[in-house]
Amino acid sequence: MQVKPKSIFKPPVSIIVPAYNCEKLIAAFSPGLFKSAAQYMGFCEIIVVDDGSSDHTYKIAWATIQECRRKWPHVKGKIIRHTAKLGRKQALKKGINKAFGMLTVIADLQPAWKPNTLKEIIETFEKRGKTISNFMTCCYEAETLRKLLM
Repeated sequence: MQVKPKSIFKPPVSIIVPAYNCEKLIAAFSPGLFKSAAQYMGFCEIIVVDDGSSDHTYKIAWATIQECRRKWPHVKGKIIRHTAKLGRKQALKKGINKAFGMLTVIADLQPAWKPNTLKEIIETFEKRGKTISNFMTCCYEAETLRKLLM
């Protein structure tokens, strides 16, 4: 029995975080997400899409991303803002259209991201070779997600 060697190549990953009126969650959630992205050995970017929030989600997300980028400068981070609530699907579409990754992880605002969470998600995806999901995250090939959101 041959053992398949582990790939050195790590696919670029875009993490899309749809956000609506979650100013209290975003500051607690983002550092764990950035720390997990920093542990991943490939290119990683985090895209927060504020879907027309009426609270301070955009300002807090922007400030938190700036702070996290100072701690983990190799992890890219950006925030996109809708001026009106367009819904989760449109937020995801906007995020995927701005994403560079071959793989896309959709992350809901759950403060449960541990340092190895992203690495485990990508390893599971690579083993199964298809979309994976659980109650707080989904991982897709970027082109598959683009087609699903059309």
